[in-house]
Amino acid sequence: MWNALVVTVSLICCLGCARRASPASDLVPATLATQPAIPYPPELFARRIEGEVVLYLVVDSTGAALRDSTRVAKSSGQAAFDAAALEAAPGLHFTAARRGAMAVTAPIQIPIRFTLPDSIKHPRDHK
Repeated sequence: MWNALVVTVSLICCLGCARRASPASDLVPATLATQPAIPYPPELFARRIEGEVVLYLVVDSTGAALRDSTRVAKSSGQAAFDAAALEAAPGLHFTAARRGAMAVTAPIQIPIRFTLPDSIKHPRDHK
């Protein structure tokens, strides 16, 4: 049942990664094109542990993460969460960043949140 859970992934621009240019050439950051299904590590699910991993990666002008660019920018403190996020990274697909009308390669950071469903967090009393 744990592998049916979808982990929340949101996208933020890597602050300080893009230099500010004139308004006409400002960088529009890459956006996540699809919501990936990332398996929740079963041992952490069983222990009802939640966490967030922030990945750093570089998205090329086609929207693909560059091979070997992915790393953990901020650990969750749980090795299993960090490993699951890194393993899922190659499956992430993006709309490329843009500078004006041109698609460009740009670094980003992605927080990946491992959150339990409410039914697990707050089990109902069955009396």
